[in-house]
Amino acid sequence: MNKDFFKSSNPSRFHSLRDTRPEPTTWQVLFKEITNSTHTAATRHYRAHLATLSDIEATGDAQQLEQWKLTKSNLKNAQPAFIPSVLLEGGRTYAHVKGFTGFIMVDIDGIPPERFAAILTLVKEDIHSFLVYITISGCGIRVISHVEGGVTKANYRMVWEWVNDHYARLCGVEIDGQCKNATRMSVLCHDPEALLRPEASSFHTSGMKPREQPKRGTAVTVTAERAYKIIRAQLEEEGIAYAPGSYNDYVSRCFYHTNRCGVPQADAEAWALRTFPDYPRERLLPIVKSCYSLTMEFNTVPLPRSVRKKEKENDSSHKKATVEEMEEFINGYMKFRMNMLTHQIEIQLIADAYTDRPEASACHWQRLTDHIENSLWCAMQHHGMAVNLNELHTLLGSDFVKEYHPLKEYLDGLPPWDGETDYIGRLAAMVHVKESPHSPLQQDKSRERNDLSETPVRFADILKRWMVSMIAAALDETVVNQVILTLIGRQGSYKTSFMQHILPPVLSEYYTTKSNSSRMTKDDLFTMTENLVINLEEIDTMPPSELNQLKAMVTQRYVDERRAYGRNKVHLPHVASFVATGNNLQFLTDDTGNRRWLPFEVEDIDSPWEADIPYEGIYSQTYALYQDVNFRYWFTDKEIQQLRGHVQQFEVPRPEYELILTYYRKPVGLERGVYTTSSQIIGRFGNTSLRLSFQKVGRAMRELGFRQVKASNANYWVVVERTTEEVQHLLPAEAEQANPPGEKPSEENTELPF
Repeated sequence: MNKDFFKSSNPSRFHSLRDTRPEPTTWQVLFKEITNSTHTAATRHYRAHLATLSDIEATGDAQQLEQWKLTKSNLKNAQPAFIPSVLLEGGRTYAHVKGFTGFIMVDIDGIPPERFAAILTLVKEDIHSFLVYITISGCGIRVISHVEGGVTKANYRMVWEWVNDHYARLCGVEIDGQCKNATRMSVLCHDPEALLRPEASSFHTSGMKPREQPKRGTAVTVTAERAYKIIRAQLEEEGIAYAPGSYNDYVSRCFYHTNRCGVPQADAEAWALRTFPDYPRERLLPIVKSCYSLTMEFNTVPLPRSVRKKEKENDSSHKKATVEEMEEFINGYMKFRMNMLTHQIEIQLIADAYTDRPEASACHWQRLTDHIENSLWCAMQHHGMAVNLNELHTLLGSDFVKEYHPLKEYLDGLPPWDGETDYIGRLAAMVHVKESPHSPLQQDKSRERNDLSETPVRFADILKRWMVSMIAAALDETVVNQVILTLIGRQGSYKTSFMQHILPPVLSEYYTTKSNSSRMTKDDLFTMTENLVINLEEIDTMPPSELNQLKAMVTQRYVDERRAYGRNKVHLPHVASFVATGNNLQFLTDDTGNRRWLPFEVEDIDSPWEADIPYEGIYSQTYALYQDVNFRYWFTDKEIQQLRGHVQQFEVPRPEYELILTYYRKPVGLERGVYTTSSQIIGRFGNTSLRLSFQKVGRAMRELGFRQVKASNANYWVVVERTTEEVQHLLPAEAEQANPPGEKPSEENTELPF
């Protein structure tokens, strides 16, 4: 081997099988790590675990077996490893391959225990063996050899097959066909007797040719190893064993059967010398020659079908893939992540050694579909990996696929907020609303600094709280944003466009709209679990029944439903926050209360399509306020009551209110008033076309602040009937329109967290 090339083709080392960050190292350092005590304890522990696993398999305890298999996988994945065949930069996939080193890895598995020592000696004595050590299982041999003449992506498969065929012929055993991936990793473990031969002879590509694939319909040559398995079983049934007194009979019968099964004579001779090393060579070869002289019987008896099937299962090209091998192959084919917002697996295709897709490394993330999963399975089959779809699906449903929260990742990548600049205020300034003269929110100086001021309800203050609530609902499943930010105004005033621009472009896919369809569906429930913002368009055209359903949806903490074509119900958190847009000012029809709405009448909105919205500043400020324990992003019950006056201007007029305020007022000063019942009030207006009820009248009287007196026979309201002149010429006093300050609200006294 060229020593200069040996120095310039060092392998890449990784801290574990799942590590993706290559670190340059040297062959001498790796050899020292293998032969010293660095991995002694881990290697012993792994092999002891394998022994226990074998005992558990014998018991048939499936649950315990799965647990120990998982532990086995974790133990192996935690071990450091190296990649010998390629030069890597920045990662371990084919997208990060910068060249080929010329080193080829050979994995010799399935060695009969009685032949292990002999095969290990053969491999170490071969002049092409550069690095040889026993694998972490203690049952396999790892070999690294070198090839000169230029190894490239185009010829790597052929070179790998040539080198592996050499060791297959040398050892007389099948070679693991799953090492053909150039980015395959080799686990580091303890082997004090490992071999490093810097002067090893290199293979050369000039004499290499691709394997000849058998034509369809032609017979595949039967090897002596395969034939001997059925021959040995037959001889055991006949009571013939390889023992003193029957050596000659045993070997003669073996070669008689190998001839009839179609094993080539040269193959049989080589196999005989390996299998019967204690039988004199000068006596063994003539027996082979004698049996193969019966040329008329050559290849006249096929192996039994059951044996062929069993051999196919044991053959290296159809060997059942381990979890580690599946993970390694997948990591070289595509990247995976579990989106914690959509609860869907996402994939990103990357360049690999078996497809000409140089643009694949730049592929965007996309949802994993059945088509992609099936294509991945097919690729694994094409590369000799025996994997069924259920096993692949189980792997993709495990912690192999790392969790990813798009909002959390975006927020964590933002520069910190300076603590002063009001970026949310800049966003709010784009919306020009009509100031509400109703019900200012009182500020208690001793309370948190974010209490709303005595000025009329400010859109900027409401937007700030709503933005922080949106972040809280998406990051903490115990929090639900229970209010709906609503913009009402003329068409073409950019109401919907503004809502579309609340999220930054990188998160825009988590914005969706719900147009009026006269009903809420199961799909609407699932949109709450996989989006950040849901815009209720044309809210003013929603019928009362749908608005009532919507009110229940807004407060729902979890969705427990079965997806379409799903087998079981899912339990998913409500993460979305609601906004709404409409054209008609009076759209609220619920006479039981509208505490979930934060509506504003819009005069105009600066075009979001032309504005330079400072998203980084907006969301760094929002994230900082969310993390600030002194900032309260929900409304107290007192604030909700104070907002009622603001919200009332968006309510559809209620006839019972208008009639009561027209014909009655509350006593003032020393006025005694008269006592009247709800029935009497309804009776007074019974000749109208209005459909009044006890509930509507009673609710209106309480909300308007009339005092109720309970007697033994009925409940009475204390009122003063207006005179005819008052009815005709006077408007109801402003004080009559809402609960007077300090009066106990009729709503339940609970805080409303988002």
